[in-house]
Amino acid sequence: MDPNGGSSSAGAADGASDPAAARRRHSKKPKYSRFTQQELPACKPILTPGWVISSFIFVGIIFIPIGLASLFASERVVEIVHAMTRTVFLQVTAMTCLHIFKAMKLIRPVPGHFLLVKFLTVPKQMKSPVYIYYQLDNFYQNHRRYVKGRSDKQLRSRASENDTSSCDPEDVTSNKSAIVPCGLIAWSLFNDTYGFSVNNTLLGVSKKNIAWKSDQQHKFGSDVYPKNFQSGGLIGGAKLNSSIPLSQQVDLIVWMRTAALPTFRKLYGKIEVDLEANTELTVVIENNYNTYSFGGKKKLVLSTTSWIGGKNDFLGIAYITLGGLSLFLAISFLLIYIIKPR
Repeated sequence: MDPNGGSSSAGAADGASDPAAARRRHSKKPKYSRFTQQELPACKPILTPGWVISSFIFVGIIFIPIGLASLFASERVVEIVHAMTRTVFLQVTAMTCLHIFKAMKLIRPVPGHFLLVKFLTVPKQMKSPVYIYYQLDNFYQNHRRYVKGRSDKQLRSRASENDTSSCDPEDVTSNKSAIVPCGLIAWSLFNDTYGFSVNNTLLGVSKKNIAWKSDQQHKFGSDVYPKNFQSGGLIGGAKLNSSIPLSQQVDLIVWMRTAALPTFRKLYGKIEVDLEANTELTVVIENNYNTYSFGGKKKLVLSTTSWIGGKNDFLGIAYITLGGLSLFLAISFLLIYIIKPR
């Protein structure tokens, strides 16, 4: 019995007799709101011919000047590209060859290595800093197994020195000691060297600020030192100074930032003096890095920069093309609207 003297069974009977109420109780329909029913005020512009033509004209007026400015900035960049082929290197087998390079103090050649002396002419004045890049073609740093060949924990902290689970096959030595840094990326570190001079005067190559500060501070530890690196029977690339922490090994840090495409450039250093036009630049290259076994190519690149970076005409051409296409469409729609209006 309920407090009003009614029967609870009567209430159940009333609910059963009202099928609409029962459906409402079991319905999954969301609670009504203007948001869920998409009844909020909305802007629905009508694309009239005037709006469309004006929009295309606006895009063209904005894009074309940006493209011209980008193209002119790219044209002002002075770039020297020298391709290195296998046939132009001469092998150092006699001390008489070494005396020349030692006197110039360009590099420290090793008997049995390949050296190239090249004379490059500066086409236009190159204001400092002049950036030195090495370019590799047909080198797939984005290969799945290659990219995985590193241990970020090991690179960051000395406490994770033995964390080499992702570095196979360059993870441990024959006596099971951890390799630091481990993995295929570090193992294949680029090891060609370059020396530069003008009129027998040595040009210093600065390594300052060639690596990202964020990488030096957060990805490579100041307490992590090379250990057992390139100590196996098969040497992949450059060796590292075991007395310098990884956070200061800028060549390694630059190399470890893997490229997305098979043709890429990486910063080697900077020449911090101006190079005048028609200057003959003597370059001594120690050819250590073997790209010939897999059909790769190497290039030495000297380049200045502008406000958009290095020499790259694509950005300017893209802006000019899109701006020109927008103006073409605007004129076409305008003629159609005048000749045959709706």
